[in-house]
Amino acid sequence: MRTWLLLLLLGVLGFTWWASRPEPSAISTTQTPGKDVQDYSLNGLALRQFDIQGQLSHRLLAEDMQHYRGSGLTRIQTPEYILYEQGSPVWTVNAARGELSSDQTLLKLFGKTTLEREADDMHPAMRLETADLRIYPHKEYAETDEPVTVTSEQNWIKSTGMQAWFKSPTRILFPAQARAHYVAQ
Repeated sequence: MRTWLLLLLLGVLGFTWWASRPEPSAISTTQTPGKDVQDYSLNGLALRQFDIQGQLSHRLLAEDMQHYRGSGLTRIQTPEYILYEQGSPVWTVNAARGELSSDQTLLKLFGKTTLEREADDMHPAMRLETADLRIYPHKEYAETDEPVTVTSEQNWIKSTGMQAWFKSPTRILFPAQARAHYVAQ
C-alpha cells in the first residue's frame, strides 16, 4: 500500500513540475519591445525608380542590405546612388554605408561620401567630398552639416555644411565658413 501511495505522490509531483514549465514556443517568439529584428538581407541590391513619364529617375546600388521589421529601416553597405534628369549631367553619390527609411523618402549616408557630376557641353565635371549626407530622393535634394570640399578643374570651395538641389537649374548653397579659389579662364 505504501509503495502505491509513494508512486502516486511521485506521479503528482512529476505532473505538477511538467505543467508549470513555460511553453518553448512562447520563449522563442517573445520579443523585447523597441528591439529591431532583421527579417531579411540581400547581396547585390539594385533599386530603380522611374518618374511619371517612365524615365529612369534614380538608381540605388549596394553590396549588401539588411531590412529590419520593427522600424522598416534598411541598412546598406557601400551604397551608390545615381540621379538622372533629362537633359542634365548625371550625379553619382558613393559612401561607406547608409540607411534608407521605410518609406524611401530619406537616404542617410555615413562615412566618406563623394558626389560627382559628369561634365557636359556647358559645365566641367564637379566632385564634392563630405560625410554624413542626407538625400531626399523625391525632392532631388541633399544636405549635410559636415565639412565639404568641392573641386572642378582648378577651382575649389571649402565650407561647413551644404544644401544641394539637383533638379534643373542645379543649385548648391554653402551656409557657413565658405572659402573659394576660382581660376579665371
